[in-house]
Amino acid sequence: MKNAVGLILNIDGEDDSLKAFLQHRSLSTLPFGGRYRLIDFTLSNMVNSGLSHIGVIGSHKYSSLIDHLGTGKEWSLSRKTQDLSILSGSNNYNIGRLIKVNLRNLLNNRGFLENTSAEHVLIATPNLVTSYDFKNAYDIHLKNDSDITLIFKKDEPFYNLRDNDLYLDFTKNRVSGLYYKRERTSGHFFAEMFFIKKSILIELMDLSERTGDWDLIDMIKYNLDTLRIFGAQHTGYIKRVNCLENYMKASMDLLEFDIMQELFLGKNSIHTKIKDNHPTLYYDPSQVSNSIVGSGCTIDGTIHHSIIFRDTLMNIGSYIQNSIIMQRCEIGKNVNLNYVVMDKDTRISDHTTLVGKPHAPIVLKKGTVI
Repeated sequence: MKNAVGLILNIDGEDDSLKAFLQHRSLSTLPFGGRYRLIDFTLSNMVNSGLSHIGVIGSHKYSSLIDHLGTGKEWSLSRKTQDLSILSGSNNYNIGRLIKVNLRNLLNNRGFLENTSAEHVLIATPNLVTSYDFKNAYDIHLKNDSDITLIFKKDEPFYNLRDNDLYLDFTKNRVSGLYYKRERTSGHFFAEMFFIKKSILIELMDLSERTGDWDLIDMIKYNLDTLRIFGAQHTGYIKRVNCLENYMKASMDLLEFDIMQELFLGKNSIHTKIKDNHPTLYYDPSQVSNSIVGSGCTIDGTIHHSIIFRDTLMNIGSYIQNSIIMQRCEIGKNVNLNYVVMDKDTRISDHTTLVGKPHAPIVLKKGTVI
């Protein structure tokens, strides 16, 4: 994939249910899985597929993104040589409607596209939990001399697609229809990853400046008859984190062995920022079952079906189940937590009970003290 460049979008503002976690960070850097950030999956998949030049479009919440990506070395990239470029982003809203691919973001970073010799661009969102090799889709893109190749997934009810999600129709492997869910559905939906010829992308950018249409997906829909658009199927696990419910579902999916194996134990690793830390200390008689516990924790209680991030302190007699506890939290003595999501640096006092619901967990923002 030496003739392709990667571009990871800014998608801040997707859902108010995650607002408590996004006051000081972008959605792309939302903590996930005990040690990762959401962007780690898309970025790692691009690097593992052979891309060596990647641009990440940020938001006004730059600090968390810059802090996490650092020099790019964990992903075998270098910001010094511009293998990894952090680019400026703009607001994703357009008169109350969420834009799928904001052309303003691309126009603001036109220099990034024009300064690369690559002829093709891989565009993806940073909130897709999946392990995916883009090489097959790239081969399909080249074989068909495609202007655009959309990566799609067979429709299944548990994906919880929204009205502005896209469905595809095909005629002899060529995309013949592109519809928002509110318009109609089909057996395949767009997985928010696609290849596009750089020359076509620049043409559509120029056209958007003349017409005032700022959603690249709308531009593709309007020009469906004149563009060569094909599809490449994604056959593995994929979950999009765009609301609190999906964040919980994707997190708890990691506790299923088959999903954990596909995401983390395959031939390609998901890379993240490395933190040197001591192993977790488990006191007797602490008990942990069907859970992920990060390094540097001190555990003196019972944990079941939960995800505990690094450096968490859990005191004696406490019981955590069906919950997500982010970094550097402190759980007091004889605390009972069920369906709770805690942002980092949160403290729970002794003898506290918090019980949420599977589809409505209790959410505690960063630094909360109870």
